[in-house]
Amino acid sequence: MSRRPTRSSPRSAKGKRKAHKPAHAPRRSRRPSSPAPPAPAAVVSAGALCWRRREGVLEVLVVRSARWGDWSWPKGKIEPGETLPECAVREVEEETGVRPLLGRPLPSVGYVLPDGRDKTVAYWAAQVLHTSVRTADADEIAEVAWLPVADARKRLTRPSDLPPLESLLQYSVAGELDTRALIILRHAKARSRANWPGTEGDRPLTSVGRSQANALPGLLAAWNADNVLSSPWARCMMTLLPYLRVRNPAADPYQGVEVLPLLSEQGLRNDPERVPELLRDIIFRQAGSWLICTHRPVLESVVGTLAEACSPAAREDLPAANPWLGTGEALIAHIAGAEEGTAEIVAVERLRAETG
Repeated sequence: MSRRPTRSSPRSAKGKRKAHKPAHAPRRSRRPSSPAPPAPAAVVSAGALCWRRREGVLEVLVVRSARWGDWSWPKGKIEPGETLPECAVREVEEETGVRPLLGRPLPSVGYVLPDGRDKTVAYWAAQVLHTSVRTADADEIAEVAWLPVADARKRLTRPSDLPPLESLLQYSVAGELDTRALIILRHAKARSRANWPGTEGDRPLTSVGRSQANALPGLLAAWNADNVLSSPWARCMMTLLPYLRVRNPAADPYQGVEVLPLLSEQGLRNDPERVPELLRDIIFRQAGSWLICTHRPVLESVVGTLAEACSPAAREDLPAANPWLGTGEALIAHIAGAEEGTAEIVAVERLRAETG
């Protein structure tokens, strides 16, 4: 007599046991798809809105491209090893024949090029130092013109070029366009304390630190400080040396540099109030632009004092914690106004030179 099949041994209608189907049956392999083509590299550029006042009228410098015929701001692509401020200065020189002195940063501009690449242009406000730079190649720039702001607004080809102009006008109306720079520079990378047998004041830069120092001249020259102050310790003096040689090649490079022991670590320990007093004097009572080279332990006092003089927006861009700045990094504080009660830091940047 035949047995009735149990649930544990299912059979088909023909009496054959059904094949067991694995819970995860293997799938037929697919041909791997071709990787998506890489996105085209973005174009990074920099330029400046050079400005001046003629009979009370604010004017800006615009250029017309010989190739495309469009009116825009002088600008161009960054080159290997350049920082954006260096690029802005070089491009203004090449396209207009004037040497700019950078001021405060302006809004960046971004748009898509005809070939699909994204392009970003960083801008600064700038005044003209002199006009002894060579004239631009006529194959690149067909015309250079100083125009009142209202005329420049109509002349510009791309609407995306308007935001920097509107900000420049806004700063002018608010009395925050004509600024002077206070540059705080942390010395470049130095030999470690543990591995240096000499005195702390003599501790020198490493090879990396020397490379950082050699990369600084172009960046610092964008603001062309009138006054240079430094800690007397070797690592600060060595950090400044390449810039000082470019700044004054015909003389002793340290000529005119004010060496202040209060900017050293020992000076801070001896009298912590001296650094804040110096900075308040520069911000509220002195004219011109300033470059100060100091040490990481001094930076907490520096940043705290700068914060007291900052607008709310600028204060947000100050470093918030130790180490405050990297080795060879600069903080640029843009000061509007020239006396106590009106002077204020209206913009802050942090920049580091490329060392390759």
